[in-house]
Amino acid sequence: MGRPKPTKLKGNLTLRTDRKADANGRYCVYIDYVLQSKHAKAATEVWVEEKYFDKKKKEISSTHAFATKLNRQLDIQRREIDERIYDYSLKHRLTIDALRALVQGKVVPKGVRNTDDFVDYAKMVIEDEYKLQRIGISVRDNALCGFNMFRKFLRQQHGEDSLYIKELSVDLIRDYIFWRQGNGNTNETINKALTPIIKAARRASSEKLIDSAIYDELTRMYLPSRLEQGEEDASEVHYLTEEQLRQFADRYNKSKYPRTKDYIDLFLFSFHACGMRISDIITLEWKSINFEKREIRKVIYKSDRILTIPLNDGAMSILKRWRERDLGRFVFGLLSDDFDLSDEAELKRKRLNKNRAIQTSLKEIGNKIGLPFNLTMHVARHTFAVMALNRGVDVHVISLLMGHTSVLVTEKVYAQFLPSTLHDEVMGRLNFNL
Repeated sequence: MGRPKPTKLKGNLTLRTDRKADANGRYCVYIDYVLQSKHAKAATEVWVEEKYFDKKKKEISSTHAFATKLNRQLDIQRREIDERIYDYSLKHRLTIDALRALVQGKVVPKGVRNTDDFVDYAKMVIEDEYKLQRIGISVRDNALCGFNMFRKFLRQQHGEDSLYIKELSVDLIRDYIFWRQGNGNTNETINKALTPIIKAARRASSEKLIDSAIYDELTRMYLPSRLEQGEEDASEVHYLTEEQLRQFADRYNKSKYPRTKDYIDLFLFSFHACGMRISDIITLEWKSINFEKREIRKVIYKSDRILTIPLNDGAMSILKRWRERDLGRFVFGLLSDDFDLSDEAELKRKRLNKNRAIQTSLKEIGNKIGLPFNLTMHVARHTFAVMALNRGVDVHVISLLMGHTSVLVTEKVYAQFLPSTLHDEVMGRLNFNL
């Protein structure tokens, strides 16, 4: 019967208005390919104003003075890439990594066997990530340094510093975690070391070099960060007073940096949206928002349960402003439109990276308004809870709105704020005059 011929992938033209325009207000035209809902894009040398790009026909509009010439130029480049992809797919299984390399005119990584060295394979995966500009040079260098530590672990614990890909196992990585802990490494440091290993495991799984169950289990081996461990720790409850919150909000108009304004919006949205966690803000999609009912309905990251969050005027105002920006699938544009939310390892990495940048900016704002503690996104969550309690909202209602697994969690975290609230309840509502 022979091997069936692969279907030809054809690229579509798209205008990247989400990227910065040039001095003349023109945007770059990209050629976009899709494989299993994931995108591979190549920049062209054609730049046009948005009004001259026909989104429906996916070509330069005929109203442009040089439409025929530019469309011919784009078609030639697209057909060259189409043929490059087709020729490769006649001989090899096309993966998203191979597609992205082909689209960008780069060398496709050669196939490997499960008897090849895992660390060498993992280094290749990281180098590919760097070449495709999915990670920066510091992330790449840290990953490569981490692999040197992994080899040291193998040498000390197993007598040799090499490992076949097929020998990668959950037990081995668990031993590696214990070894790092024994050397005094923090959970955050260990998680950074795990990320490139898990990235390599994901690639190995997709290339059928290891069982997919191994990769799935490895994604669950991240350790809780210091923030996550103390996330509901009553001794760490920092919150803003109403006056401090007003001072914080005033920084929006005073800031000259757009990104700082974005982070202020994220903090205020968390506060207004019943203390929504940063992980859920990062993954918030427009499809989860019902503007008519004024509510969000989504699966929350921490407990994997569906939560319905009513939206007050403050939250609605922020959402309407961001809707006008049209950043794509995710409300605050913190993830790419083709991001796979089921990829736990990559989501963990993205969440930590985004959170780190946000916290750095918030800390600086907190210093400017004279806060005696570091301002973080979780302070917005605590601020919502404390203000709600002080305004007489029932603790059971607050627990439901915040997505706690039990009201006991809420009572434990905010116990220090309950006595005055209970006193007010008795004096205001239960002061019976018999």
